[in-house]
Amino acid sequence: MIPKLLILMVSFFVLSLTGCSDRNKNTSKILLWVNGDEITTRQLDAELVRSSSAPGSNPEDPPNIRKQALEGLVDRKILLQEAKRKKMDRDPKVIQLIEIYKTYAIVQAYLETLAGTTGSPSQKNVGDYIHGNEKLFLRRKMLDINQLSIASREFSSQLKAVMDAGKSLDEVEAWLIGRKIAYVRIAASYDSADLPDDVFSQLQNIGTNHLFVIEEGDRDLLSVVTNMADGTLRSVQQNLQIERFLMDKKMQEVAAIEIARLRLLAKIEYVEKSDSGHIEGELHPVMRNKL
Repeated sequence: MIPKLLILMVSFFVLSLTGCSDRNKNTSKILLWVNGDEITTRQLDAELVRSSSAPGSNPEDPPNIRKQALEGLVDRKILLQEAKRKKMDRDPKVIQLIEIYKTYAIVQAYLETLAGTTGSPSQKNVGDYIHGNEKLFLRRKMLDINQLSIASREFSSQLKAVMDAGKSLDEVEAWLIGRKIAYVRIAASYDSADLPDDVFSQLQNIGTNHLFVIEEGDRDLLSVVTNMADGTLRSVQQNLQIERFLMDKKMQEVAAIEIARLRLLAKIEYVEKSDSGHIEGELHPVMRNKL
């Protein structure tokens, strides 16, 4: 298996290849030099688009986001230069991986061209997705919970009475300390979108600053929700994320249909029959759904 570091370095090579043509140098403003190698506005814009922070050429990008992206380019440039100094770009494994990434980039560009002919998701598409996933968007909450984890056998009627009468988890903690009951204090944050509906509903009913117990195997978690804040994304940020998600979904659909079409036209000859994934009498799933 190829080390993750090697794959990371290959991504640096690929990124450097995408922004260093002579044409780009002539049409893009130079932002800075790193050991004699330039970093341009075109590379920064591409980085912003790649990281999905914002449209790359948008002058209203928050300065901190553009600064972070620029510093990220500097970091990768330094690593790339060091990797080349150590001749990693001549490693056969790296060369092979570059070819793989190059193929992927070309295929991705082709699929984006096909998907682009159908247009971007409309505001109606975005709105329908939001209302169909209210838990993720309209009713999203961020919860902060403090807990004292104890062995279930230690949860007695006396402790229950303390929980019922107690005003804070600190009082319960003091009671445990006084009786030398072992516990582990835990502080955790949860996104309501990641919680089962029934659990989130119960936590909403309990509200903040009310003590309750969660049974977890042979442990009891003496708990309190300390904060339940609105986790809804800002409208613009939310819509951008949904548009990207819907575009990715459309790309997958376009890819499946195009692959099915091209497979019908292609002459594919397996040297070894065992390498073929074809099953006699079975249609490609995309095409079968169309019949």
